[in-house]
Amino acid sequence: MKICTINIPESYIDAIDELTGEGGLYPSRSELIRCAVRQFLLKELERAKKMEKYEKFEETLEYDSRKYVKIPIDKDDKDNDEPVREFRTYKIIRKLS
Repeated sequence: MKICTINIPESYIDAIDELTGEGGLYPSRSELIRCAVRQFLLKELERAKKMEKYEKFEETLEYDSRKYVKIPIDKDDKDNDEPVREFRTYKIIRKLS
């Protein structure tokens, strides 16, 4: 993982703190933010697919992080009843402005 520094309004931090730590839903601020970003990316990429700004990546091509983005997808394994982490890779057609 890489470190990413962001500025968040104090009211957001207060809400995040209510959901983290002992008795909270998340063990840390970082974990809550990672979950929120993952859900945001899944939603936005789904919307982007409909807008045809991304296209499905062919796994046979060489991966270039300047041209492609990999997004984690959590699925349930029907045989083991456990979550499975997969990645979907999309080619960036044009940057959102």
